[in-house]
Amino acid sequence: MASISTYVRDYGNKTFFEEPFNEIDNVVFSSLIYLNYEGIVPENRKYIRLEEAGIKYLEKYSYFEISKLGIAQKVSYQLLKQVVNTVRYKGVLMYNFKYIADSDRQFGAVCFKVKKNFTYVAFEGTDNLLSGWKEDFELSYKFPVPAQTLAIEYINKRVRFYDKNVMVGGHSKGGNLALVSSMFAKKLVNKKIKKIYSNDGPGLRKAEIESDNYKRVRDRLIHIVPNYSYIGVLLRNDKFKVIKSTRRDFMAHSVSTWQTDGTSFKEASLSKISSNLRESIILWLDEHNDEQRRKMIETVFEALEKSGIKDTNDFFNIKKSFNIVKNIRNVDDETKELVMSLIQFNINYLIENS
Repeated sequence: MASISTYVRDYGNKTFFEEPFNEIDNVVFSSLIYLNYEGIVPENRKYIRLEEAGIKYLEKYSYFEISKLGIAQKVSYQLLKQVVNTVRYKGVLMYNFKYIADSDRQFGAVCFKVKKNFTYVAFEGTDNLLSGWKEDFELSYKFPVPAQTLAIEYINKRVRFYDKNVMVGGHSKGGNLALVSSMFAKKLVNKKIKKIYSNDGPGLRKAEIESDNYKRVRDRLIHIVPNYSYIGVLLRNDKFKVIKSTRRDFMAHSVSTWQTDGTSFKEASLSKISSNLRESIILWLDEHNDEQRRKMIETVFEALEKSGIKDTNDFFNIKKSFNIVKNIRNVDDETKELVMSLIQFNINYLIENS
């Protein structure tokens, strides 16, 4: 089955003049930002060719090191190895790299100068840090979350008057950041944005999706989700392009499973389980206010932090996993009931509608 790797193999020898930028190129660039180019890609407008940046990165880090970070990083590392010497990508210029990761925030962004008059701004999705996953869940009750604030600041500061045509994109949470940053881009910056790509990114709360800021960018938004989406259907989304994945589980979120057909993705219909999940989450959100959502999420993540969970790898530690259960049991009855209601609600809804 053809994949992004197949596309790079078949079209990597063509320039962007010979074969125009397409939705698969968008996913390539939104994947490459999962790698930390600190000390390699300049934090200002001093350019470095993707070829040079890629060679330096691959010399600095081994696949074994990167594989410990998570699935997205492994896929991105392999993709970088493949694109680094291709005619299509090696001459792309990288600049304005930004990376922040602490207990409260997880944010990454970089600019790709694809052609003289065309820039792609890529925002990183959630990596393996607990702070990033916490922000994802905070999207249900809080706006803006820290990463959204950073994305808005980034696009307004880094897109300049000599950037003629701009596309903004990201995978997972990065897709949400691409959308939100475009919604709050200054007037002159907003005019430059031609397309916004959210690649299986979570949606918005009701207040934001009904706002004028969203309405002014909606027609430029391309929201790509796999047919077995579990992330892209979270919160509210009012437009999708559904594509075919080789997987029916959470791995469908990985771009490595997305099927291609020439210069585009294979289209599909949203699976029943993803459609039902989307509806069940919206119903649950409608039944609980922001304060109830906040209390539940803060309680869960406090239990995770008390259990010594710092990143997703810690979930495979038996002792730490046992501590999670113990700490959840110790919360007050009202919050425990709220947590269980979300779990039970989704299980019941999926069973009833399967």
